[in-house]
Amino acid sequence: MFRTEGSEPVKGSMLSLTIEAILDFAGERRGHFRLIESEVFSHDAYGTPRELFVAFFAVIADCLRDILGEHWSAEIDAAWHKLLRDIEAIVLQQKHLVDAKA
Repeated sequence: MFRTEGSEPVKGSMLSLTIEAILDFAGERRGHFRLIESEVFSHDAYGTPRELFVAFFAVIADCLRDILGEHWSAEIDAAWHKLLRDIEAIVLQQKHLVDAKA
């Protein structure tokens, strides 16, 4: 969906905001990471399955692994796997909040 919908500037902005959110989420959590929580709901409205929303972060990790090649270490891999699990937990938590209100 990301590749086929929206203009190039919109897609570029979405990717940039996602990377900022990832960096904040993995780091000091000053606020940009909240974008992940809020975008879960807006993507629900777009009809984006939550699994696909979470998979987008894994695609970014896969692209970085390809770019880094032999420099992608076991430590980096473990950190990304933890990050992806943590993001998935946030997405599931948001789903449970919605389900509890319904």
